[in-house]
Amino acid sequence: PRWRVRVPNKADVFRFYRLLCFLGAVSSVSTMEEVELVSKACLIFTLCMFSAGIPDCWQMWRTRSTQNVPFLPFLVTCINNLTWLYYGLWQQDSTLIIVNGVGAVLQSVYMFTYMMTSKQKSRPMSQTFVGVVFLTTLYLYLTIVITDDNILVDRLGLAGAGITMLMYTSPMMELATVIRTKSTRSISRPLTVATLFASSLWCYYGYLLEDPYVQVPNFPGIVSSIVRLYFFWKYPGEKIA
Repeated sequence: PRWRVRVPNKADVFRFYRLLCFLGAVSSVSTMEEVELVSKACLIFTLCMFSAGIPDCWQMWRTRSTQNVPFLPFLVTCINNLTWLYYGLWQQDSTLIIVNGVGAVLQSVYMFTYMMTSKQKSRPMSQTFVGVVFLTTLYLYLTIVITDDNILVDRLGLAGAGITMLMYTSPMMELATVIRTKSTRSISRPLTVATLFASSLWCYYGYLLEDPYVQVPNFPGIVSSIVRLYFFWKYPGEKIA
């Protein structure tokens, strides 16, 4: 028998249109649920990453000594938190606001504890002054020089991305000590794992939001964490004499 092709009528077109609308609604709901799930995971793992400084903070307060704990990572992370907090406020992103608000408070506590227990206060004070000048300059630039809101958000995201990449790549300087001593005692395994999960989740979260300023700067966090995990595998024991 010969096959006959039926020309679709208006009812067929309407049914097809309703099917497309239904599939679009299902896809939209699924994407929204995925964004919500990923945002909660980002919240948990990032707060774990920021909380990694609590043992060092307690140790400094208990011994009244900073020992070998560096101050600069606390300061850079605090600047990073404040920048992304401002970005989250502009984007009205509750995940960015909560994570970076709590992170800024924690880093401020770490910095205060460090200054209270450090015997040499001039160095951390000067570094903090430079950080305050940077944040003040950035704020004045965004609020006075930039008059368009879209450009403001763009510049703010660019600044946040740069600071985040600096925060993630700064621990790579410790690898010279790891290679020289053949020991991973100078780097934290829990912090490395938390950083790997947090940076991976933020990268995916930025992909879901189609926000390159959230997505791209977290790639260095993934890479640096994998490199540090490799050294944990290569030097599993303590320092070799």
